[in-house]
Amino acid sequence: MRALHVVVALLVLSPLAHAQEWRDQLKADVVKIHESKMLCDEVGLYKVQLEGYPPAQMQVKVHSEAPVDGVISRDNFVSLTTLTFTTLFLGVLSEAYNVPASRFLDAVDYSELQAPIGTPDLELNLVMTNEGMQIEIVNTAASARSRQTMTWAEAFAK
Repeated sequence: MRALHVVVALLVLSPLAHAQEWRDQLKADVVKIHESKMLCDEVGLYKVQLEGYPPAQMQVKVHSEAPVDGVISRDNFVSLTTLTFTTLFLGVLSEAYNVPASRFLDAVDYSELQAPIGTPDLELNLVMTNEGMQIEIVNTAASARSRQTMTWAEAFAK
């Protein structure tokens, strides 16, 4: 009987614990401040189950930084980091799979990681300054690195 009480208590409290988890996530700061810089770091494991293709997974690390007292606000820093990552990630991978981004997105499962597990497969580094932004993509498996640098005027002219 005691075991039944424990099971019932776990069933009742489990949704409450899960509810608290998403509340904690919503309250957590995405941006950290360190040495006069805004920093945003995230690592995730993406699993792709796309019909007609073998299952795949990749670990992706995103690092973004900008000066605290620069021309970019904290909100725009988060927005540009998210927009840049989403556009590049969906664009490049949906193109690699030769499917529309919407179909690719439906086939992706994401798990946030607290820290990298070994070496991430893909790294996105964004550096924002008062002059503009540099986007660096590192494919660690292929030892390939590409960079694109643009002024703010160029970035917003598109």
